[in-house]
Amino acid sequence: MEVKKYAARDAWGLLEVVQIGSEITLQFGNHTAQSGWDPAKPSELAFGYYQALCVGLVLHAAPQRLNLYGLGGGVLARYLLEYTELSLHVLDLRPQLAEIARQYFGLNTEHPRLNLHFADISQADALAVIPPCDVIWIDLFDEQGMVPIPNRSLAALAEQLDETGVLCINIWRNALNEVTDITRALAHFFDAIPITIHVPDRYNSVLCYRKTAWTTNDLMRIHGRLDNFSPALQATLREALSWVSPLPHKRSR
Repeated sequence: MEVKKYAARDAWGLLEVVQIGSEITLQFGNHTAQSGWDPAKPSELAFGYYQALCVGLVLHAAPQRLNLYGLGGGVLARYLLEYTELSLHVLDLRPQLAEIARQYFGLNTEHPRLNLHFADISQADALAVIPPCDVIWIDLFDEQGMVPIPNRSLAALAEQLDETGVLCINIWRNALNEVTDITRALAHFFDAIPITIHVPDRYNSVLCYRKTAWTTNDLMRIHGRLDNFSPALQATLREALSWVSPLPHKRSR
């Protein structure tokens, strides 16, 4: 049975919180769940792409700071604060999401390791207040689909990472034009070949970029880093690591 727990409009449209069974989801005026969690199972991530994004943590040798673009219901931020020691800076367009995340998705918006920012990612100047980090997660969708990010903003994101930093972006593979646009744009600032994680039975993929080229040795190291994380995150990662695609073979010249 579906129960609507919250509905309101802000400057960008409808925001709804819906409960189906034990799962609570955030929707932007359609039937697509933008965020979801089961409060009875806080250590489990409801969506496969959440798990795939977590692979970015073991692609870095020792992540301490993460910048998240796209708060949504705050599910990813809550999970990271509870099951890692990472410091988080989170940016989203819609300030009303902070209270929704607090009330319905368990996010402690006053957590000392959490910094919330509300601004438009397409305005590169707004990104100047976000500090450097080790890992970037991009999970930006609206009721139309993937949110476009202009090159000037991608350049600002690239500035937040050093040569070992990892940028992970959640995409919808069926949005071919948008995927082509974002991958071509990212290739201006990062190595053109990302590590690709296809979420089973979904159109979501997570692409993980670095300024230097990924190697087979990078993939071999990630299993040895699992013990650096909490048991809950280890369980999440063990499943998601099986979705990582092999790197393409480089053609000999």
